[in-house]
Amino acid sequence: MHSLPLITAGLLALTLVGCSSEPLRRADALTASPAPLEKPVEQARQALAAAPSCCKNLAQMPFEPLPPGFSGEVVIDSQAPAYAFETGKSFFRAFALPAEGPSFELRLYSQAGQSVLAPSAMLLDSQWRPTRLLDADDFAYVPPTGLKGDSLDARLRIDRSQPEHPGNERYLILYTSEAQMAGQTTLEHPAKAYAKALGNEPPSIPDPIARHSPVGVVKLVMIRDGEQSATKGYVPGYSIGHEMGNRLPSVPAPAVLPETSAYYRQAIDAALTQQDLERALRLADEAARVGDTGAKAYLLERIQIK
Repeated sequence: MHSLPLITAGLLALTLVGCSSEPLRRADALTASPAPLEKPVEQARQALAAAPSCCKNLAQMPFEPLPPGFSGEVVIDSQAPAYAFETGKSFFRAFALPAEGPSFELRLYSQAGQSVLAPSAMLLDSQWRPTRLLDADDFAYVPPTGLKGDSLDARLRIDRSQPEHPGNERYLILYTSEAQMAGQTTLEHPAKAYAKALGNEPPSIPDPIARHSPVGVVKLVMIRDGEQSATKGYVPGYSIGHEMGNRLPSVPAPAVLPETSAYYRQAIDAALTQQDLERALRLADEAARVGDTGAKAYLLERIQIK
C-alpha cells in the first residue's frame, strides 16, 4: 500500500468513520510536489467494486470539519468511504465548511501522474440539499507550472456575507463518477513544456496519458476574502448563473424551507422599516431565485399597507 507521511500535530484530529486512512494533509506536512496515488487503476477499481456503501443518504455521510484557511491535500484512496451516488459508486471525502468568518474561495487541484482522479464536487446547504455540482465540464487540465505538477483544476466561491442565511452552503463532497472513471486525460509532455518555455517549437513526440482512477489526491486551498471583497453582493447557493462553478445539479430544486421564507420576510420588513425600498426589492428577487415565489407578493402587500 502507498505509504503516506504522518500529519503534523498541529492539524485537528480527523478520523473518518470506518476509515483508517488520513483524509487531510496540511501543506506544512508535505514535501514539494508530492506524487499522486499511483495505485494500479484496475486494483483501485476492484477495491471500489468490493467496498460497501457507507450510508443510506447524503446526510449520513461522515462529514469532517475543514479548518478555516486550510491549504493541503485531500486523500481519496481505497480506505476512504464509498457511496452509491446517482452517477455511480465512488470513494469520497466529505467536509463541513466553516460556517463563520469571511466568505472564501476554494481552489481544487486533482494531481495527475500515470493516473488521475477526475473529480466531481457537490455542495450542500444546512439541510444536506445539493446546491451546486462541479464535474468534468468544470475541472480543466492545467500543465505544470513552477512546483505545481499536472492537475485537473476548478475553483468556486462560498458566500458568508449573511452568516444566518438558511441557504448558505455548509458541506462539500469530493468524489468521481462511473463516466469519469472510464476516461483519460492527455498530459503535456515535459519536453514540449520546456520547449515552449524557451520559445522554441515543441518536439513532435506523443504526450503521456493519465488514466482516470477511483483514487487520487486533490490539493485544496482555501482563500478567505480580504477587506476589499466585503462589498460583493450575496450569491445564494441556488442562484441562477455559472459564476465560479455556480451551476445547478440536473435535479429539480427542493421546496423552499419555512425558515427560508421567514428569513426573507423578516429581512424585507427590516429594509422597509429603514425605508430602503431598493434593498427590499433585491431581497424579494433573491428569494424568488431560491424558490420562495411568495416573497414578491409579500413585499407588494407590505408596501400597500404602508
